[in-house]
Amino acid sequence: MVIIMDDKIVNEVSNLYKEYYSYVIKNDLLEVPEGIEYREFGYGYFKKVDNRNISFKDGEEYKNWVLKNAPFHLYKSLSYMEFPSKSGGANKKKVFRREIAFDIDVHKTKKCRHSDDWVCEYCLEEAKNQALYLIEEFLMSDFGLSGDDLQIAFSGNRGYHIYIKPKDEEIRNIIESYEKPQRRFLMDYILGKNLNLSKIGSGWKRRLLDVFKKKKIATKQFEKEDNWKKIIEKRKNRDKIYSIINETLNKLELDEKVMDDDIRLLRVIGSLHGYTGFMVKEIKYKKLSSFNPLKDAIFNDFNEKFYNVKIKQKIDKIIINDETYNNKSKEIPASVLLFLFGHGVNFEIIY
Repeated sequence: MVIIMDDKIVNEVSNLYKEYYSYVIKNDLLEVPEGIEYREFGYGYFKKVDNRNISFKDGEEYKNWVLKNAPFHLYKSLSYMEFPSKSGGANKKKVFRREIAFDIDVHKTKKCRHSDDWVCEYCLEEAKNQALYLIEEFLMSDFGLSGDDLQIAFSGNRGYHIYIKPKDEEIRNIIESYEKPQRRFLMDYILGKNLNLSKIGSGWKRRLLDVFKKKKIATKQFEKEDNWKKIIEKRKNRDKIYSIINETLNKLELDEKVMDDDIRLLRVIGSLHGYTGFMVKEIKYKKLSSFNPLKDAIFNDFNEKFYNVKIKQKIDKIIINDETYNNKSKEIPASVLLFLFGHGVNFEIIY
């Protein structure tokens, strides 16, 4: 993504980020990660991560740094490390514990009519639906977690971050001690990799039976038998059944590297996303189904400050706070200005 380097616009954007961080820090809305002295931080302005291997001795030093630098992208490590400011990977950093988190990163849907890096209500709704599917179908139904065991955050763009944080400290200690093979096993199960249709397990059996019923596939044999391969091969509609299974296995768009990488960074909750200007916002499970990023992830003050602009290229429409903007728009709020800037749109502010 190319950012247009107009000094006046860059200065204005920087001031908006400073204004935002001043507010959220004053009101204790910026995440201070647990065990902050063991966390690595990264940040970026015109790229997602211009620099990493940064650490802070405590929350006060961290918040002062954020206030001073007001980065456009702000990340923290999922891992706890003995030497978070050392470069050179997990071995040199001495990772000793790691949060378990999923990153749903949705692409354009069939309903979307915009360019690949844009957003609309359809792809944002799909991202939310996938988050709910992951939570309700796997984390709750299969793993026995409740909404209180999860921390959910809108990513600030077209995704969601879902952290597993069981209230039971013993369980949390166990899962945060998982190494890469154990985390990989967890991810593979959710993605249905190496699913054995000759001996299907209870979780995937339940899930696929629900889909079969919706697709008007007779399920009586499947309910009684665990060797589905034998049943399907005798069916006249076997190609349709295999297609439904494959579609179900590919329902979630998960960033697998977030689970694999020992030194993976994830966006700080309460920060702004440098491509959209949207908040990386925490959401309670019970509020997730009604969450609308185009309203609820917009900093209110950014909807009240307006700019006269000239947009010099054709752009896809963007609807923020129920208002539609395109390349013909002459006056835009700060929320839209940040979105255009982050997407590299060629425009100027008319003073």
